[in-house]
Amino acid sequence: MKTVNLNKESPSVGELLTMARKKSVLLVSRDGASFVLEEADEFDREVAELGNSARFMRFLQKRSKEKGVTSIEQFAEKFTEKTHNTAAQRTHVAPKHLRAPSAREKRSPRRG
Repeated sequence: MKTVNLNKESPSVGELLTMARKKSVLLVSRDGASFVLEEADEFDREVAELGNSARFMRFLQKRSKEKGVTSIEQFAEKFTEKTHNTAAQRTHVAPKHLRAPSAREKRSPRRG
């Protein structure tokens, strides 16, 4: 970033634009305020347009009031609980009437 102190030099607008095409320019005004001059890309233009859009600002305001934000910690806790409960259910022993018969139960009774 190139710094231009306007107390020491007074470049023309054309000279400032030439500098900004190469890299960002930090302008320090006579009263000490600082400004950055750099070439705008498509994203910068879109941000500027949306920032001036009353409709988009209303949309953001509405979205900011919505509930239902889940932190990553809350998500991890719920996910861990569900995973743990599912694993615990898999190790549950089925009732006898739902289990496959054992080898002993498969033998036919002795005749006699």
